[in-house]
Parts: sequence; structure tokens; C-alpha cells
Amino acid sequence: MAKAQSFADKAAKLAKKTELTAKCPVTGNETRILSVRLVEAVKTPKGTYKFLDRKTKIYESTFNIYKP
Repeated sequence: MAKAQSFADKAAKLAKKTELTAKCPVTGNETRILSVRLVEAVKTPKGTYKFLDRKTKIYESTFNIYKP
């Protein structure tokens, strides 16, 4: 009988499958691309704060924004 695959094994397999690599323009080395969520607080004319939320990709080595 085969061993049942654990959740950690499935997650690791999926993460490896979807891993994206590219050459960093600053360092010139091959690096991973990370998906991050940026939240920015902006003050409105009324004086309250509004949160702008966006998802972007960055280089792991330098944390610069990834532009394909």
C-alpha cells in the first residue's frame, strides 16, 4: 500500500512547481521572483485615511519591482 501524501508534501511540491526565476538587472545573478502585497496609506482631503492595496512581484535578492 502506498504512503499517503501529507499536506506539507503537497504544498512543497506546488511551491516548487510555481517557482519563477529571472536574472536580476542589478546583481546580474539568477534570482527567485516573489509575489508580495503592498498596502499604502493615503490621506484623503477630509482628513481620513484610505488604504490602497496592490499585488506585485519583486526580485528576492534586491527587493526591486519585477518588470518582465
